[in-house]
Amino acid sequence: MPSFRAWLVMALVRATRMKDKARDTARLPERVRMIQARGPASPGAARERRLRIERQGFGGYELITAAPREGDSRHHILYLHGGAYVFDLLDVHWRVIEGLIHRTGATVSIPIYPLAPARCWSDVFALVRPLHAALAERHGAENLTVMGDSAGGGMTLALAQEIRDAGEALPARLVLLSPWLDVVTDDPGVVAAEARDPMLAIPAARMAGRWYARDLSLRDPRVSPIYGSLRGLPPIAVFTGTRDMLNADSRRLRDKAAEEGADLIFREYDGLCHVWMALPMPEARQALDEAAAFMEAAAPGD
Repeated sequence: MPSFRAWLVMALVRATRMKDKARDTARLPERVRMIQARGPASPGAARERRLRIERQGFGGYELITAAPREGDSRHHILYLHGGAYVFDLLDVHWRVIEGLIHRTGATVSIPIYPLAPARCWSDVFALVRPLHAALAERHGAENLTVMGDSAGGGMTLALAQEIRDAGEALPARLVLLSPWLDVVTDDPGVVAAEARDPMLAIPAARMAGRWYARDLSLRDPRVSPIYGSLRGLPPIAVFTGTRDMLNADSRRLRDKAAEEGADLIFREYDGLCHVWMALPMPEARQALDEAAAFMEAAAPGD
């Protein structure tokens, strides 16, 4: 059962009418343009004092690196932020990133990747695949975790499948936070859960998924990794809440992993919404604690 704080936060999320806006696809293109014009969220002055933040270019895009001021570890995280493939890095993502750094001592690389509808999956992969290779070479693939929330969670799994198929060095582990694994968004469980989700709506998800896929089939694993094989992938941790309409797809991934013999840890939080680990509630701290423990447990040589 969710904590009182979680219940209150989810009530406030619903009060923002985010879900109503996600149903209004006629206005979605203009809304996306307006929000994209703001650019990615900065960590803010307080976090800049607590963390070591560096900005550089990579592949024509900004790459932000965040690390502890002191006491860093060998862990390195490639963090792929969510936002339905159309929205930039948000302040709530910085909550997750700082929480992970605090718990693991990891250095985190955050690419400000190209966004749909102007760009699509191939533009994103043209950035994140070379970035992963560069990070694996510099820090050691055995020390690298690829992690993402929502669309970034789907991107994380799709990237790992591409790396495996290319015969390149895989990261040590994958962490999927409320992942969007199927841009078709037509699973009966997803449709049934939409009404109790305080945040997401199917119409906007389908439109954003089509923009991101461009001319690719919506069931191509590069945009919907639920349709790709999990064999040969590193250990995976999935975090999902039962008030997230995408929960059904995470359950499908759990079942697929069992069928294929993949190493997958499934953490389902009863009554919690999409990407709750980025929101101010006790369950967010618990999820980040579990993600950090997974990183430590899956680390080679420990």
